[in-house]
Amino acid sequence: MMKMLIQLDEERIKADDEYDLQEMWQAIDEVFEDVKCIKEVQPDGSAMYLGNSNRDNYLADFGCAYLTLTDWEPIAKYCCKWICYDNEDNEDLPLADEDVLAKLRQRDPTFC
Repeated sequence: MMKMLIQLDEERIKADDEYDLQEMWQAIDEVFEDVKCIKEVQPDGSAMYLGNSNRDNYLADFGCAYLTLTDWEPIAKYCCKWICYDNEDNEDLPLADEDVLAKLRQRDPTFC
């Protein structure tokens, strides 16, 4: 199983008034819809995207979503949490988490 959690700094988006918050979420949702992931909105407003185990290689789907989002300037500017959860497709293992945003910030100056 694989999951990806994304949270945007919604207050900053509204304050900067450079992007429309709903349009940003819609764009992110479309990336994950293209690869047939399932979205669950979390109590804190973040979104958890779950892999669709009915697809042959949903791990590649997450890779495609990741590559698309890392090239999108608004996510670099306004993402405040981005965590990938994975158990190497072994349901007997617990989900390990990886702070994607922290790694991106280390190697890419556009992620602030």
